[in-house]
Amino acid sequence: MPPQVTWLGQAGFLFEAAGRRVLIDPFFSEHEDRAYAPLSIDAFGAGCDWLFITHEHIDHLDRPVLPGIVARSPNVRVVVPAPIADQVLDVAPDVVAVQRAERIELPGLGAFTVVPAVHALEPADGYADDPRFVGYVLEIDGMTIYHAGDTIVTQGLLDALSGISVDVALVPINGRDFYRERENLVGNTDVREAVALARHVGARFLVPIHWDAFAANSERPGAAVDEAVSTEAALHVLVPRRGVPWVAA
Repeated sequence: MPPQVTWLGQAGFLFEAAGRRVLIDPFFSEHEDRAYAPLSIDAFGAGCDWLFITHEHIDHLDRPVLPGIVARSPNVRVVVPAPIADQVLDVAPDVVAVQRAERIELPGLGAFTVVPAVHALEPADGYADDPRFVGYVLEIDGMTIYHAGDTIVTQGLLDALSGISVDVALVPINGRDFYRERENLVGNTDVREAVALARHVGARFLVPIHWDAFAANSERPGAAVDEAVSTEAALHVLVPRRGVPWVAA
């Protein structure tokens, strides 16, 4: 049976299959700039077997609540890009530091592959093909899910994803522009690029992400629907409700 998927807001997800729970980029912390209250760590951060981190921005690597997840999930394995593994070693007892192109088994579930993401810590750094930024291709109980992390599209990214075919693509849509970067907000794919990237990896479903947590860095998710319709993309665009599980069968 395909996994049950719950969107936690921003880029966070919980996947449940075969009696196991897999988190990726959960953002449970209170934050002065949040547009809504975080979901319950007790409901969505407990009893987890794997926790995937794509990079070190707080809405992806939520260090303040990581000890709380570990306390509620004592057997959790934390998967993190190797260049930033030192940021979690002091709070997570079981850390898997990964490099791009690695493929690792998920016992009882499937496997995952580490893929590139092109991002920056701050706009002034420039967008780089830096191994501290990654995405993941998760094979969970017969379904393949691509979580792009935070990224823009480059030819190098497309080349790295060539030959990958997925069922569900989770891709940011908040975009990148002068005004965001002037406010020190690092950008991502916009709706046009998100749809095109989902098509590139052969997705049946596109789930727009990274559009809701901060009012100053938001986007209308329906714009991704409009783009898919106007380009006659052969995929479904799904805008899930935070905290409400769904199954992409």
